[in-house]
Amino acid sequence: MRSGLNLRISFLLVLTALLASCQPGGRNDGEADTKWSKDRTWIGPEHWANPLQDWKVSEGAIVGIAARNRTLHSLTKQVSNTDGGFRVAVNIRLDSNGGSETAAAKGGFRIGLQGPMADYRYALLNSDQWVDAIIRDDGRLAVGEAESSVQLSIEDWIQLSLKVVFSDQEARLILQGEGDDGRRAEVEATFPADRLMGNMALLSDGIEQRPEQAQAATWRFKDWRIDGEAVVEKKDHSFGPILWTQYTLSGRMLKLAALMAPVEEIDEPVELQLKSGSDWREVAQSEVDPLSRTALFRIDDWNESVDTEYRVAYRWQGKAYYWGGLIRKDPKDQETVRLAAFSCDNGYIFPNAKIVANVEIQDPDLLYFAGDQIYESFGGFGIIREPVDLAMLDYLRKYWMFGWSWRELLKDRPSIIIPDDHDVFQGNIWGHGGRKIPNMGSPPSGSDWPKGGYAMHPDWVNAVQRTQTVHFPDPVDPGPAEQGIGVYFTELLYGGLSIAVLEDRKFKSGPLAVFGDRYGSIRAAGLEAMNPSDAELLGSRQEAFLQEWIDQQSEADFKVALSQTIFCKVTTHAGRELRRGGSGFDSGGWPKNKRDRALSILGQSKVVMVHGDQHLGALVHHGIDDWEDGPIGFMVPGTANGFPRAWWPEESGENRQPGEPNWTGRYLDDLGNRITVLAAGNPELGSNEIPKSEIHPEKLGHLKGSGHGIIDFNRSTRESTFELWRLDFDAANPKPEDQFIGFPKTVKLEAN
Repeated sequence: MRSGLNLRISFLLVLTALLASCQPGGRNDGEADTKWSKDRTWIGPEHWANPLQDWKVSEGAIVGIAARNRTLHSLTKQVSNTDGGFRVAVNIRLDSNGGSETAAAKGGFRIGLQGPMADYRYALLNSDQWVDAIIRDDGRLAVGEAESSVQLSIEDWIQLSLKVVFSDQEARLILQGEGDDGRRAEVEATFPADRLMGNMALLSDGIEQRPEQAQAATWRFKDWRIDGEAVVEKKDHSFGPILWTQYTLSGRMLKLAALMAPVEEIDEPVELQLKSGSDWREVAQSEVDPLSRTALFRIDDWNESVDTEYRVAYRWQGKAYYWGGLIRKDPKDQETVRLAAFSCDNGYIFPNAKIVANVEIQDPDLLYFAGDQIYESFGGFGIIREPVDLAMLDYLRKYWMFGWSWRELLKDRPSIIIPDDHDVFQGNIWGHGGRKIPNMGSPPSGSDWPKGGYAMHPDWVNAVQRTQTVHFPDPVDPGPAEQGIGVYFTELLYGGLSIAVLEDRKFKSGPLAVFGDRYGSIRAAGLEAMNPSDAELLGSRQEAFLQEWIDQQSEADFKVALSQTIFCKVTTHAGRELRRGGSGFDSGGWPKNKRDRALSILGQSKVVMVHGDQHLGALVHHGIDDWEDGPIGFMVPGTANGFPRAWWPEESGENRQPGEPNWTGRYLDDLGNRITVLAAGNPELGSNEIPKSEIHPEKLGHLKGSGHGIIDFNRSTRESTFELWRLDFDAANPKPEDQFIGFPKTVKLEAN
């Protein structure tokens, strides 16, 4: 970084004229990004707030909490070239709001936000490089290490403007500020030109920890303007107010959910429109649920035999917005139906461009997201647990990342999305019938989870479930669990598949509640002691549902059961150093007796089970009373694996087939369950200790065993082919090594 010094007088004269043209009060060829009318939380479709809950529109201005690294990105304008330069201007003021935490506050512009992945959405959350051009709490302007000698009054409105001129691979930055009292300040600096490429944002920086909003100092912004030859404008980068859609089609019933931004008080309902010739006709309206911000449409007499174009329509601030796609015809007449399965997105390769592009080429008929669509760490800034409305905004910001990644696929095909532990801000969850965790710490921690129950408020849990499952067919047994927490276990008929959607977390007993003080040493007491008769897995209601589902006569060619985690412990090593161990109580393999009961029901029909959760891909044939007398279980790895796990047994399994990897064959897992491992997708040895800063995110995810699963169900052969794809490959030109060792694997299924 070098400060620009001793400019020639002629250059100063030209530069002064250019700066005057982009003052907020003077002429500006760039239009203001928006008019900040109507107080609201969500800034608008052209912006992304980090984090959502710390920015708002109030009294005609953008207001940002003065806390560490709070940024408001422009989605539609980025610096993309070095043609000439660009200008940014805003009116800014610091409000103490009666608090004393204004020390180290700085506000203004953060320019050139970029990271190792060249995607404007990635830079919103994972940028590791930028340049700040700001005014500090002492009233001095600063660009990099350079600062002005003149101090301005930060309690009054200041016209802040930044001029960037590119020349010979360098960027000259000139920041000017003028107060209401006419006092002026200026500072300049020079950077390499490529440091200014990327996203542009407002910065509202301050104290390290997020303060209570009522006492927090805030930066106020008005009339934010961006223009110049170096700025590219892409209006299709906007996001909202209709964020995305997700739907299911089961028989002749369509349920479609629109995920909405948290706009101000909604003046009009959301509409569902269908294409009719060259026109659109409205077929349904929906109000928006005020907490989950979802609008649900249901049509009970849908024509499932034809493809139908649809769009969701909504008017916001006098403008019509649309988001739409295709309701595909039911592929029940296809010879092969394809299901794609995903799980556990740790967020570091957002927006998952490579995997989304590959899945689009693979063109599945149905999408299944098995849980952990989000993690607490998504996008930084920790988590908020209370109050409910603020905690919901925190969750929505994270869930938006999921929808933004997958919405181009979600709009055109049915999807089943089920929440797991991290979706409800709980690393590992034993729902214990929906109760509140007893004697929970404040804030709750990992030591609370094994007590059994939910850490978050039931209204919040229900809203989270609504964002992910509201488009499912109605629950088969709709009575709520404890605390009024809703249920969603159900059946869906699509493409010749009869699909049972299970909740293997909600009713499962907390091991600490079952074992008490013996929890830490229960393994030493033996398998019988580890599996008390009063411990639950699915609970009686879901067991009854499964029995009825198996017994019923159906036109479906295959039966498929979906749940969060696999019904065994098919991992041996875990953690940063991938050491041997791990209790397995959070897997579906415990309690063993209830696992066996559920599999005994399912095994009668040779059901295919599909899961996620363990960050590891595996295909197993479950055993109950004997080897391979249960259903097939297919577990997919994380889309972006975080906490690593592997299946590296010390010895090859019994009955291992010739030529198969040495981790296949028959095993008793750590919980005493019979499993025949047909194939497994392990991470690369040592990959878990590679710092994220030293490797490209997609390469890191690839080495850590990230990927996704595909299942092809073939009606004529009664076979299912299981594919387990690694992260970094080209689906348009696939190679054998693009799948994990042992895949693809084809399994012959018995008739229903």
